[in-house]
Amino acid sequence: MNALVARLLQPFATVGAIAAFFGDVVRTAATSPRYVGETLRIMWILVLRCLIPVGLAVAPVGAVISLQGLQIFRMFGLDRMLSSLLGTAIFREYSPALASVMVAAQAGSSIAARIGTMRVRGQIDALAVMSVDPMRFVVVPGVIACAVVTPLLNVLTNVLGVASGWLFAVPLGGVDHGAFMEHLTAQVTPADLWVGLGKCVLFGTSVGLLAGYLGMKVKGGAEAVGQAANDTVTQTIVLILLVDYVVSMALLGAGL
Repeated sequence: MNALVARLLQPFATVGAIAAFFGDVVRTAATSPRYVGETLRIMWILVLRCLIPVGLAVAPVGAVISLQGLQIFRMFGLDRMLSSLLGTAIFREYSPALASVMVAAQAGSSIAARIGTMRVRGQIDALAVMSVDPMRFVVVPGVIACAVVTPLLNVLTNVLGVASGWLFAVPLGGVDHGAFMEHLTAQVTPADLWVGLGKCVLFGTSVGLLAGYLGMKVKGGAEAVGQAANDTVTQTIVLILLVDYVVSMALLGAGL
């Protein structure tokens, strides 16, 4: 009976532990010293690892939206309004989600594996012995890097998503270019861009936070490191999709 109760309470304990870990990250990031060089190094690595996969992931989405949307809009003679759907879907939903998922897959797993390997090899303890705060030197730079790189990648995915949608709608689908751009600029507002960027900051922070938490919790050997990397990918992707739904519903309810 006690084992069953403990199993049922385990998710709540995990959420509490992650919340406490997040508090430590925020408190550490708000005080000196700050390892700016390490943060920039991780950011550069994340950009190199995520740039091509993110681009390859979002470009087909814009094309599919145009292909499928064009068939439906033409049934009602509204094919010139296709870009309204494309812009809203890309800027507010697909671009932030796909950019964040790819960061989770490429960056989150590598951060968790790196921290987990340092934990297994005793390097985390060695940093503490040298009076270097492992949270400050290892975890915080990864969280900040993910929070900054994800919205930067989102800008790229916005451009690629709309460009691929335009390609399949205008040259290949026969939609008038002027009408396409008119409805795109009329429908997509600066608020849509800021909503997408805000989501990416939230999602990127979540990726870095979970990667750091799971990496620091590694105990054992190489198998535990691999498990931490795998858990980072699966848990962050599920979290991104759930949070995206909640945020979208809240924004729609607020009329944004």
